Amino acid sequence: MSTNSRPDRSFQATAFDGFVQGLKGVWREDLYAKVVEEARATGANGVPDLESAMAGSPQYAVYAWLERFTQQMSLLGRWGMYQELEPQMDKLSAQLDEAAQQHPERLNLDPDLPLPAYLTEAEIHQYSGGLWESDMGGYALEGRTEKSSFSLLEPDKPLAWYAEYIRDNFAPSRIFDLGCARARGTRAMKRAMPDVEIHGCDLCGPVLRLAHLRNLEENLAITLWQRNAEDTGFDAADFDLVTSHWLIHEMPPAAVRKMIAEGWRLLKPGGTFAMYDMYVTPGGVIGEWLHAGYAARNNEPFAYPVAKMDLKAELETVGFVDAQVALSGLQATPEAVRGELPDCRIHYMSVITGRKPAES
Repeated sequence: MSTNSRPDRSFQATAFDGFVQGLKGVWREDLYAKVVEEARATGANGVPDLESAMAGSPQYAVYAWLERFTQQMSLLGRWGMYQELEPQMDKLSAQLDEAAQQHPERLNLDPDLPLPAYLTEAEIHQYSGGLWESDMGGYALEGRTEKSSFSLLEPDKPLAWYAEYIRDNFAPSRIFDLGCARARGTRAMKRAMPDVEIHGCDLCGPVLRLAHLRNLEENLAITLWQRNAEDTGFDAADFDLVTSHWLIHEMPPAAVRKMIAEGWRLLKPGGTFAMYDMYVTPGGVIGEWLHAGYAARNNEPFAYPVAKMDLKAELETVGFVDAQVALSGLQATPEAVRGELPDCRIHYMSVITGRKPAES
């Protein structure tokens, strides 16, 4: 297997990335501050009312345009990810094919797996064709997410924090990571807990192929499965921790409920179910409105409906006890805990956990 398995980026593409990131900085800081000031002045007490009140604001129009089109530019622009990847895909796909021959027991693909409509009918995050159709989608996802995180932290820092949180609070011995995509969070857990047996599943075969390649490069023994998190097909009571990262905001509420029920089924008595995702949105009505706008403009049709779910109650309905919802320890500043808006646009991460009773 070639040691140079990363896509090449031209000078023009690197410069273009810097330009797009600069535009995002304007959106995230200057425009955000002005839009928040205007939103406060409206006195609106609900998301629809606030959206209506802000409809004529030039500042908000530019803010909304940048929120949507900087993402499009980074992916589909003249020197965006797809333009740079397309001429390299034969080489990159060949590397994925070669990687699939190494430790094939760790890459279990099911090309006949039925894919739910909520995956195939929306280009989530504005990825052209979604992430399930071709190898290019996985590389585009990798290229974008390794530049910066939505939480404005170094991209791998939230993953490392969550992995250490899992290790220190639950000390699992066998983990199932639902909706693992290209397994960035799964690898973070394996680094933090090298002796723990870890499995990951995702609907999208192409991103699992890339995940397997990256696992091999780090010599991390993680077993990947192309399975549906709502119905994995694994034996009941097979894991002592079932988790997800950055998954539930991409699923409709009905699917989230099925995933929680599947987590309960998969867990041994005394095991823990944990989700790490956008959920708590400090800032009252304005924070909720900003989150709803992001969801609409970034092709995240389920992010806002899931944020409106009572996930603590959903866990308790299934039977979980000690259910908790909290902001990520990386972002739980006193201001955020009090529900105040931040000084710049941030996507907050939350940890949602529940325990299956030992007598179950």
